[in-house]
Amino acid sequence: MANGIQTLAGVVSLDVIAKDILPMMETLTRDDIPNIRFNVAKTYAALIGALRRLPEQGTIYTLEQSKTPFSPSPRGQQLIDERVMPSLEKLQKDDDVDVRYFATTAAAAATGAPVGGGEPMNTSP
Repeated sequence: MANGIQTLAGVVSLDVIAKDILPMMETLTRDDIPNIRFNVAKTYAALIGALRRLPEQGTIYTLEQSKTPFSPSPRGQQLIDERVMPSLEKLQKDDDVDVRYFATTAAAAATGAPVGGGEPMNTSP
C-alpha cells in the first residue's frame, strides 16, 4: 500500500488526495484486521512525504517534466495537520503493538520528533 501511494502521489493532485485518498485511508484506520491498520500507518508516512512536496495546482510529475519551478503548497501541510495527524493519533492508541509502532513512526516523520525506539513484533506466521 505504501509503495503504491508513493508511486501515485507524484501523479495526483492535492484535490485527489483530499477528496479520494484521505477518505479511503480514514475508513481503513477502522478496519478490523490489524495488518490493514499498520499498513495504513505506513502509507500515511509515505503520504506525508508527498503532501510536503505537492504544489497547489498540478502534479509533481507534470511540473518536473515541464521543468517549471514550483513550491510546495501550504495546503499539503494543512492536510497533514487536519486529516493525517488525527488518524495517526488514533492509530497510536490501537490495541495492536505493530499498529502503534508504525503510527508512531509516521507521526514522528510528520512532526520531526524522534522515534522512541523499539521494534515492531513479527506476529505473522
